[in-house]
Amino acid sequence: MQILLYSILGISLIICTITDLKYKEIYLPVIIAGAVLVLCFHIWQQSISLADVAGAVIVCLFFAIFSIITKGQFGMGDAFLFTLTGLGTGVMANIFIIMFSFILAFCAAVFLVAVKHKQRNYCMPLAPFVLGSFMFYVAGIYMPL
Repeated sequence: MQILLYSILGISLIICTITDLKYKEIYLPVIIAGAVLVLCFHIWQQSISLADVAGAVIVCLFFAIFSIITKGQFGMGDAFLFTLTGLGTGVMANIFIIMFSFILAFCAAVFLVAVKHKQRNYCMPLAPFVLGSFMFYVAGIYMPL
């Protein structure tokens, strides 16, 4: 049944990645629809955890404040994206997804600056790295070493 949950999250992240790459926006209706479906799944499976919901809310608040502080350099949509992954995967897995997303984004930024000679203030979307981190996490569950 976890495959259904990860499919819901994956489809939501793919849509968010496409819109982030194409329009530099993450659409809130996609996040809301994904969150509602994830919560419905957890209620159906009776696997909802107050700690996971609280963790997702804390992540949302933290990154929303970070978005305000950075004046939009870190987008509000990215905060909601990490909230969605937190609702679906739980607190500990979400910490991994967040950390690995930033590691992937850092590697891409170094490549873009060093090899492609982009400016240091080049703006790149975060959703593809969140999707990549989520895929890496799911692959680790279903294809362990």
